[in-house]
Amino acid sequence: MANTDHDGRLRLARLVTQHRTKLGWHKKRAADAAGLTITTYSRVEKGQSVHDVTYTKVERGFDLAPGACMAVIAGATELQLAGEEAEGVRIAPVARTADNVNQAVQHAIIATLPDTPAGKMAELSKEILAELQKRGIVQSADPEAMR
Repeated sequence: MANTDHDGRLRLARLVTQHRTKLGWHKKRAADAAGLTITTYSRVEKGQSVHDVTYTKVERGFDLAPGACMAVIAGATELQLAGEEAEGVRIAPVARTADNVNQAVQHAIIATLPDTPAGKMAELSKEILAELQKRGIVQSADPEAMR
């Protein structure tokens, strides 16, 4: 389960509710955007304890910066949106597709390990994508999109 800081979860609940309202969404729309059941999403808005992956899904569905929910639980007073600048660093939007992740991984491998064979690069990309999908950071795709 996620951090047990009750005050932090209540602060997050208030900010998530405000953000949802600002977007003009009902709870069901927010839950759908995050890929959560309405029951699980409602737990977030009530400040109840949920699994960490739930916060990752809320971040993705609301287009928040990765780690924004846990940052609020830890003491931040605002939700960081993806694409905003924080302390001079631009936060990239969350990757939403397998293609985006594969491209990012391949670019990182080329930049850091330029002599890596293409087959090994593809294998690493596939393993990283599977792990990100398992954690709920990237939505699962059909098998064709993962190639």
